[in-house]
Amino acid sequence: MPLLPWDVTPDVAERQLRRYRQMTATEKLECADALWDLAWEATRAGVRMRNPGFDESEVTRAARLVFADASD
Repeated sequence: MPLLPWDVTPDVAERQLRRYRQMTATEKLECADALWDLAWEATRAGVRMRNPGFDESEVTRAARLVFADASD
């Protein structure tokens, strides 16, 4: 049995798992790409919020550092 997310009921987790298993490889890649975009934009928004004086190149540089540190 897979590890269930803490924030959903077991029946919802089971439906989600079934849906993932039904997805084609392309659908899974599209989902992963959308999640990546969401994480990237949320990170950039957080950098902007904490550093209002940054220009866009500084925001991008700082966001890349956040992602680089996440691999540790």
